[in-house]
Amino acid sequence: MLYDYEKRDFKITKTEAVKVSKDVLRTRIEYESFIQTPYSETNKVIGYLFEPRQPKTNIPLIFLHGMGDKNLVPLSWFPHRFAKNGIPSFLMIVPYHFERTPKGMKSGKKFLLDDMENTVKDFRHAVIDLRTSMDFLEKEGSYGGEFNLMGVSFGGMIGIIAMAVDKRIKKAVFVVTGGNFVHITWESLATRVLRKKYETDVNSDLYGCTKEKCNEIHKDYFDYIKKLKTLDDLEKIKPVKECFLFDPLTFGHYLRGRKVIMYNALFDEVIPRQAAKELWQEMGKPERHWLFSGHATSIFYRKRILNRSLNLF
Repeated sequence: MLYDYEKRDFKITKTEAVKVSKDVLRTRIEYESFIQTPYSETNKVIGYLFEPRQPKTNIPLIFLHGMGDKNLVPLSWFPHRFAKNGIPSFLMIVPYHFERTPKGMKSGKKFLLDDMENTVKDFRHAVIDLRTSMDFLEKEGSYGGEFNLMGVSFGGMIGIIAMAVDKRIKKAVFVVTGGNFVHITWESLATRVLRKKYETDVNSDLYGCTKEKCNEIHKDYFDYIKKLKTLDDLEKIKPVKECFLFDPLTFGHYLRGRKVIMYNALFDEVIPRQAAKELWQEMGKPERHWLFSGHATSIFYRKRILNRSLNLF
């Protein structure tokens, strides 16, 4: 299966723990990614482990940030606060973002610029890095074999796929995320650069879509999803287009019955409301809250999100 990998030993490099508050220590973790690329910066998995001095649980939280180059500092508030409340938290830097951005690129942009084949590889890279991060935390010894997860925006998309394929993730909170790229690609402000590529004939051949063609490809998308009874069916049943293999909507139904909370923004200019609705429906209509905000301004509700998440985790 696309998101499977062969477990093996790997060497971890840790920096000396830094005291970020009186009751939380932060350690930078680095190890070689199981997925190797032409970019040395991306070939190392980098994350930050926030450890409480007095843990209240041995179930760590994995935190995944969104796409871009300005959200790491404000979103780091979440793993820090979880740790202050006794929950060990690991913030994983998603491939091609921040410290893992290849020279000459902008943080996160590669996911929007690649052709279809390489985008499949990019998503696989992110999911396997997340899964091996859980392997690392298991090796720490003080943690069990269960994990919880919070994913924001693009991090939520990666998290949904990972939760679908890895049963170690028991509970999750997804903030301002959605599924079905037919909506996100053609309606989101975040994908303008992608649409620009699709507007030229030379790039429509390379990237494989126009709006009309994309709608035609997706007309039987839900029929395809219904055929996916088990994870093995992802290999057995060929999708019309490879983008189905990294669309979180494809994986939503695998989360039914799991403990999930969604937060969506009423005025989200990045995740169209229909994309949020369809993902929520595919996940079995879990608990959902609407925020009176846009995409980035959802951070103003961080305390509300944190408090509800603490009750879940």
